[in-house]
Amino acid sequence: MRRETRDRRGHGPVRPTAAPEPDGGGYARYAAHAAVLWSGLYAVLAAYWALTGHGFPYGAAPDAAVTEPLAGRFGPGVAWGAVLLAGVPAALLGAAMLRGVRAGRPVLIAVGALLSVQLLALMTSVDLLTLLGYVPYALVSVFTDPESAAAFAAKATEAGVLHQLLCLVGGFLWALATVAYARRTGDACLRCGRAQGGEGWRSPRNAARWGRAAVYLAVVTPVLYAFTRFAWAFGVPLGISEEFLREGQETGMWTSGAFLAAFGLVGAVLTLGLTQRWGEVFPRWMVGPAGRRVPVSLAVVPATLVAVLLVVAGIAMWSGYAEMVAETVSGDEMGALLLGVLPTALFPLWGAALGAATLAYYYRRRGACAVCGRGADEPAVAAR
Repeated sequence: MRRETRDRRGHGPVRPTAAPEPDGGGYARYAAHAAVLWSGLYAVLAAYWALTGHGFPYGAAPDAAVTEPLAGRFGPGVAWGAVLLAGVPAALLGAAMLRGVRAGRPVLIAVGALLSVQLLALMTSVDLLTLLGYVPYALVSVFTDPESAAAFAAKATEAGVLHQLLCLVGGFLWALATVAYARRTGDACLRCGRAQGGEGWRSPRNAARWGRAAVYLAVVTPVLYAFTRFAWAFGVPLGISEEFLREGQETGMWTSGAFLAAFGLVGAVLTLGLTQRWGEVFPRWMVGPAGRRVPVSLAVVPATLVAVLLVVAGIAMWSGYAEMVAETVSGDEMGALLLGVLPTALFPLWGAALGAATLAYYYRRRGACAVCGRGADEPAVAAR
């Protein structure tokens, strides 16, 4: 759309100018700014660690605990390299994205994506998923077992855990910044990401098909996990030795494990909602919001967070934690061994399936874009 402008004397049209196009609003305008700010602050934090010698979040030895982030499992050299890359170099990358540099666009997108993966997968660990899973248990413990609640609070506020939370935030910021840059320089809508042409596999109808398969796959692992943990809680040594079973009973490990398994089953039910009608419209028994449409972000945001934490935890399992668990299982039968280890070994698959199911839910429900108007010919598909 174009319009004519007049000079200051009102002598008639001077030249046509382009009317401002909507920029899409939302995170697209601020993602790169926030990511650059994050990296700048992280660079200051890294300088403090280097100058004072205090507070560096990673172990100094290569034989660090298997639950430590991967960045700290290969010695201080690798750990410092990861920390430094997330600081000034990342800020420079963000500055190029802010300028909309198109030269080397594929490289910038790839580097931005790798930076996000580094922060999310290499600089966080299974600790975050464990803490998230035990939040309900900790809340109940405030009234039933104050000592356990205090121990949870102490663990959640450890410097290492707080650093992982910082890296989790940075990883999501850089993922959003990279997506926004790819859309802006790829002539796609900043809000919905659609470009000219059909949506293909991202169309609501196609997303409904592959999303349903992803949901079913994402439900299998928590059910299997809960099956084993409930068995241990009831005294059945399913996949573990009698000695380890008794040790868990004495320490209360299986009680908290059963609580975590129940939380996982709740997550499995909520995952089913990604393909059910009640995942789109609040059911009648919910007083207040009953009958109203479920905001897309209400399902997408928490599900995306959990999916990322599951993948991160799964990486820890595959890189050493599974071996530590395997030492506690009974080796008499291969079936018992698999039942003891398999649920946690499947965490990467669980996270990937949940991520795919969440993406399908978003594509299926987003409808036509209010900014670019694309998607009107592919109406949202309701759950069956």
